[in-house]
Amino acid sequence: MKKTGYYETVYRKNDATGRVIIDVALDDYLDFFHEWDNASFKRRDIHSELASFLDLCSEDIPIQKKLEIILTLKTNEISEEKENSIRTSYHNYYNSLRRLENRKFKRFIRISVILLLTSAILLTSYGLLAEYREHSIFSKVLLESLLIGGWVFTWEAVHMLFLDIIEPFRTRREIKRFLEAELYFKYLS
Repeated sequence: MKKTGYYETVYRKNDATGRVIIDVALDDYLDFFHEWDNASFKRRDIHSELASFLDLCSEDIPIQKKLEIILTLKTNEISEEKENSIRTSYHNYYNSLRRLENRKFKRFIRISVILLLTSAILLTSYGLLAEYREHSIFSKVLLESLLIGGWVFTWEAVHMLFLDIIEPFRTRREIKRFLEAELYFKYLS
């Protein structure tokens, strides 16, 4: 089975908007929220299993596709206030994830710069001290340590900048997609 078309067999598509639909069935409004969160209704956190489910669905769907989330409720009570509270909690949750990922991204950049500066200092020290050809074992060990340390710090900085940063960058794109997702309610009663 092709990876590119797999999501089309599992998820519906809104023909009018072109968005991929993720269907979520809930018994009640409170099922959206984390059961141990005792905060007021407006500030409650998303249920962790629901967040995991949405993340799994997002992994199936290509990142360039926009999302539409339909919450199907089995309740007789239709409350616009609770719908708005769920929308607010949803956006608060993904905004806080975005802030955390932005911090992680900035931390990678900051650490990489520090590593590059450290490697520049070590390699410059090696270059300056290599002129002095004292043949003691201590000077040879010191020079080799500066050279090896400089290259190790350089490799670690390059590794962080070009390899480790890929995952937070992708996560930031997924979070942005969730923040841009349309959230709709459907009632079975």
